[in-house]
Amino acid sequence: MFIQKLIWFFGRMIFYMLLLPLLVGVVYTLAHDQWTAAVIFLVLMVLVLYYGLIRVRIPANSVVVRDDKVVFFIPEKTARDRFDFVSRGQKIVELPSWALFDRPFRVEAFFPDGENGVGVCRLTLALGYVMELAGWQRLYEHFISYQDQLPLAVRRQLVESAARMVWLSPPERDQDLRDYLKPVVAELNLGLENLGLKIEEATCTFEARKVVARVVADDQVLIEMPEA
Repeated sequence: MFIQKLIWFFGRMIFYMLLLPLLVGVVYTLAHDQWTAAVIFLVLMVLVLYYGLIRVRIPANSVVVRDDKVVFFIPEKTARDRFDFVSRGQKIVELPSWALFDRPFRVEAFFPDGENGVGVCRLTLALGYVMELAGWQRLYEHFISYQDQLPLAVRRQLVESAARMVWLSPPERDQDLRDYLKPVVAELNLGLENLGLKIEEATCTFEARKVVARVVADDQVLIEMPEA
């Protein structure tokens, strides 16, 4: 994604901005027989080379990939030797989280309320990874395909799944909302699993409306009947 590329670019820029003055310092001090300063510059340059080229910081929720196949998942932020991965032909890919997990997805579902109107269920969904190798592989493939458009693909999948469902009337007062939402979450998860995602938490608020028409496109538009 764009943010990940931007972070990588600034990291490389800082690395070269530190390396170049240190290299100049080593050459200058050696040319003028300033041995103590030369040793200091040399040690600093070795440290910069180590942290910039050899030691690699791995973000949380990354996968190690070889030949476009996910090998394993790294759940927490860590640091490893870059050559451990390069020697095996592996690369590290940070799975997307921005615009997927930092904010909930919202879906509106409509159903007849029995009083010449419709009921509205406003679903708020918090998503997470499918924590298995096949799920990480699917998410990696879709991330490579969609890049920054992946949140839009997830939203489209949620809308398509919701449109195929037969929605029930609102739960009774004594009915647990979580039990009511279980079949809804299960149906939505069937589509999300194709993307390597699942619903971690779902909440719903209900509302009754009188409508003339409902137009569904990329943005859902509701045309309401004016008050008499």
